[in-house]
Amino acid sequence: MTVTLPKTNPLSGCGRALGEPGTAVKVSGQVISMAEGRQIGYEADHQNREGVIVLTLLFALQAAAQYAPVQGRVDPIVVVGRPIDDARSKLNACLARHCKTDEDVAATLALAETQLLDGKYRDARKTLLASLDRNEDFAKAYPVPVSQLYRANGKVAANLGFDRDYFRSTFGIYHTLKNGLPPDDSRKYTALMEVAEMMYRTEGHTRARYYYDRLADEARKDGRDDIAAIAELRSAIRHLPQGSEMQMAAIRKVAGLQGERMRAPVLEAKLALAKMAYQKGDEAGAQAIQNELAQLNIKRPMLIYQPSYAMVQRELDSGSEFNFPMEGAPAIGGEVSGMPQQSASAEGRASVTNSITAMQWSSIKRISGNFDDMWADVTFRITPEGRVSDVKITKSKGDLFWTKPLLASLSMRRYTAGKLNDPASVRSERYTYTSGYEGQTGTRAQQRSPKARVEYMDLSDIASTE
Repeated sequence: MTVTLPKTNPLSGCGRALGEPGTAVKVSGQVISMAEGRQIGYEADHQNREGVIVLTLLFALQAAAQYAPVQGRVDPIVVVGRPIDDARSKLNACLARHCKTDEDVAATLALAETQLLDGKYRDARKTLLASLDRNEDFAKAYPVPVSQLYRANGKVAANLGFDRDYFRSTFGIYHTLKNGLPPDDSRKYTALMEVAEMMYRTEGHTRARYYYDRLADEARKDGRDDIAAIAELRSAIRHLPQGSEMQMAAIRKVAGLQGERMRAPVLEAKLALAKMAYQKGDEAGAQAIQNELAQLNIKRPMLIYQPSYAMVQRELDSGSEFNFPMEGAPAIGGEVSGMPQQSASAEGRASVTNSITAMQWSSIKRISGNFDDMWADVTFRITPEGRVSDVKITKSKGDLFWTKPLLASLSMRRYTAGKLNDPASVRSERYTYTSGYEGQTGTRAQQRSPKARVEYMDLSDIASTE
C-alpha cells in the first residue's frame, strides 16, 4: 500500500511537532506533529491583505504533513533532536516547581519528541502516558494542552502498533476539546475530523462515513457551509468507489462552488481531480489543473499524487524476498486483504499516520514478525515542475529491505510547484515499519498481526538547524 500515510502552538519549542493537530484533507497521512492553531496559507498574485487567503489546518490539504517551513539551509536535512538528557532535565525541573499543566505539557512534548527522533519510541510513549496521568484531570481548565497529549500519545501508539490506544486517544482529543472549549470554537470540527479518519483506520468505511456525515450536519447547522463541504468532499474522496461517476460528481460539485469562503474546499477538490487524472494516465488533464493552481502562488508545495508500489516482505525461514502488489494507501491508512484494490487516496502525508498496509500472504510460509526498531528518515526536494529529486535516507534503524519500493514511489510523487532555493520545498519524513497488536483466541495475550504497515510522520517542521 502506498505510504502516503491528524494552528500557532502556544506550547512552542522542540516539542511542537508532537501533539499538534491536523487532518490532511486528502491523502496525506497523519503526522506525529500537530499544533493547535497553526495555519496554512496561500497568496493570490496581488499581495494586499484581500489577496491573502489563510487556510486553517482543518481546511488545508495535507496540512498535517506540510504546515511549517524548514528553517536554515536548503541542503538535505539531517534532523538532530535536542539532547534527551537536556529535555528530561527541563521536564524534571518543571515538575519540581509544580508547574502548571500547560508548562508540563510543553516540557513533556519536548522530551517525547526528542526521544522519538532518536528512535526511542517506547520511551516517548512512557513519557506521554505519565504526563496524561498527571494532567488529564485538568482537561476542563487546559483543554488544548491536554488534547495535544492525547494526540501525541495516539500517534506514538499507532507507530508502535497499539491501535486500541490510538483509538482511545483520538476520542480523548475530541471529548477534551468539546467539553473544554466554547461551543462556537471551530477546533471541535478538527477533532471530529480526526475521529472520522481514525474510525476508517480501525473500523472501516461505514463508520468513517457516519462521522463525516455527522460533521457536515453539525457544521451546516452552525452556518459553516465551508466546513460541511470539506467533510462531504473527504468522505467522497476516501469512501466512494474510486473513479466512479458518483465519486467524480461529488468532487466536481465541490470544485464548482463559488465565493471567497469556499476557496479551501474548492482547492482541495481541484487537487483531488488532478490526482485522479494522474491515476488515469491523463498527464495533460492533470497539468492543466496544476497550471491553474500555480496562479495561486501556493506557499508550500502540496502533494497531489503518489503511485502505488510493491511492498517487499520476507519469509521467516529462508530470509528470501517476495513482492506484494500494493495500491495507494488511504489518507489515514487502512488495511487490505486479498487481491489488490484501488486506493481511497494515493497521496501521502495527513495525517500520524498514514499506513502502508501489506496484504496477508496465504502460502505455506508466514511473514516475519520482526516489527521493532525499524524506521527511516527520508529527505527530498520538490522542483518547480512539481516533481521530486534527491531522494535519500538520512538516518535509519534496523533492516531497510522494506524501503526499496517506498523510495521508488516517493521519487514519482507529484506536487504543486516548488521553488528553487526555498526551504519550504525540502521535505523530511519519518517512515516506521510496524504492525498492529491483535488478540489471540483463548488468552488475553496479544501478538503482532502478520499484516505489515508503514506509519508516516512529517519531520520538516522540526528539522530546523537552530
